[in-house]
Amino acid sequence: MRKRFIRVEEEDVTSQGGWLFADSFLALMIIFLATISFVPDLSTGGVPVNNTNIGNIAGNNYVQGLNLAYTEFNAEQITADIASYLKKENFPATTSVIYAKVVGGYAEGSEASDVGMSRALAFSIRMKNAGVTYLDGANIDLGSSKLLKANEVVLRLTLSK
Repeated sequence: MRKRFIRVEEEDVTSQGGWLFADSFLALMIIFLATISFVPDLSTGGVPVNNTNIGNIAGNNYVQGLNLAYTEFNAEQITADIASYLKKENFPATTSVIYAKVVGGYAEGSEASDVGMSRALAFSIRMKNAGVTYLDGANIDLGSSKLLKANEVVLRLTLSK
């Protein structure tokens, strides 16, 4: 007698692929939101932020950043500008710069943003070579902006005591 053939139905899980993608996306969004929630707000007053924990690397950070604009490089002028700001705001003598953003300007119609970035790079190299003491140990980041004049460079400094 012949054995009866029983057809076995296989599971089709292709319909679950969309849920897998959606769940993965949700998990990545949760990780992203958790990491950006601890970024300090750099747009308000000069009050020390004691509840911001950055691993006790730099001490107390000040929310207010110091913005300086220059059309030519002068190490003595940069040092004097930082020193006068610290004195005017009654910052302690141990205050240092932990982060510096150097932004170079460019003419939007005739230059690319890379030209502004090159200006910022050249300015930061000159600062390092000149030995501006306030910037010893500071992390320096570069940027460019069409809102600045083509010959202008802006320093955005984050201070710590």
